[in-house]
Amino acid sequence: AAEAAEAAEAAEAAEAALLAASPDGWLRSILDELQQSVEELSPASARRLRAELARDHTPFAPAWRASFADVTAHGVCGVCGADLSAGPLVPAQRARLREGLLAAAAARGPLHGLALRAFGEWVSRRGYKYVVDGANVAYRNQNYDGGRFSLEQVGLLLDELRRRSGGAAPLLVLPKVYLTARLVPNHTQPRVVPSKERAAYSAAEAAIAKRLRGSEHVWAVPDGSNDDWYWMLATLVLADSGGGGGGGD
Repeated sequence: AAEAAEAAEAAEAAEAALLAASPDGWLRSILDELQQSVEELSPASARRLRAELARDHTPFAPAWRASFADVTAHGVCGVCGADLSAGPLVPAQRARLREGLLAAAAARGPLHGLALRAFGEWVSRRGYKYVVDGANVAYRNQNYDGGRFSLEQVGLLLDELRRRSGGAAPLLVLPKVYLTARLVPNHTQPRVVPSKERAAYSAAEAAIAKRLRGSEHVWAVPDGSNDDWYWMLATLVLADSGGGGGGGD
């Protein structure tokens, strides 16, 4: 009991010191805690929060006010114009998204559902810090005449992430066709070229593809599956297991 009382006194003292030093900092810490612990603020709670911040005796008046606001697709507040940071998904949200991905794969076909579930179980036994959506990386900044699927970009990113991780390899998710086909899809060529047009890898890219085929840190997504299911599921599984799951999308 004495230890609990001392801990409570210490917490109150720390809170008072933070409030004295920076009322804004104290409020931001409360709002950050609220964001982490509450998945969705009820209308009643939102009204109460707005009313409390509007009271004259609060240490935040008149600098702070609360109001309902629309947020743009780019995360900009419609009231104050601030760029809002994206909050992490809470466990319940991750669980719903995970089940949604598995259901989407199963709807494509039983084998797709089983393959994605097996992938999730495999990832849960690994400790990856980064997950790379290979197709998106390869097409990044290639939307111009002559642009193409660039496996060299993927190789450069993998090397950089390995360097940042002290030598630990990231997980690469890539459709199987980009690893095994002699001619690979190239959807960023000029519009006059049919989207099904395929192009051969350069010698450097062919060498990268060969290296990736022999890597235990590459997951080749089976034909007919959506590779987005895989990298998204990987980040969810790693977050639930306390791993990294940083996107390389």
